[in-house]
Amino acid sequence: MRTDIRLLLDYADDEFDGASFNGPSLMKTLDGLSAEAAADRNTFEGYSAWDVALHCLFYKYFIAREFGKAGPLEPYPYEEGNFAERGPTDEGSWAALRAYMRKAHAVCRDAIARATDDELAELVPSWKVSRGKAAAWLAGHDTYHTAQIRSMGVPGIREPWKR
Repeated sequence: MRTDIRLLLDYADDEFDGASFNGPSLMKTLDGLSAEAAADRNTFEGYSAWDVALHCLFYKYFIAREFGKAGPLEPYPYEEGNFAERGPTDEGSWAALRAYMRKAHAVCRDAIARATDDELAELVPSWKVSRGKAAAWLAGHDTYHTAQIRSMGVPGIREPWKR
């Protein structure tokens, strides 16, 4: 695998579910929350961690679909969209969402890893940017939303992070 793609994917993995330099990764943050805390919209922004998790998931799915690799994620079990309706908020649904997020990350990662230079140069029509640029954006997206969840007053995230 090309060094630049490997570095991009290593960064994406760390920010999603690994040893991020920026603090806890997205999944380490979400895994520390109960379903009740994750669903609580009594935050500074009016979103819940659950809402943000669905948002992050949708864009993993979106990128995988743009690379023509969403097959393993079909049928998509949630409403499609930027901030979708979340459905039931019990512990089983919260565990299922996090498991699906991990599956979507793996599918998306594989799609990016297998892409040729020509495929990376192709445009994502709705965004008018290359697939490569969209893929590079994805890791930063996880980082941004991890910081959002950690700073918006989600119940259950009260202790400072310790490495």
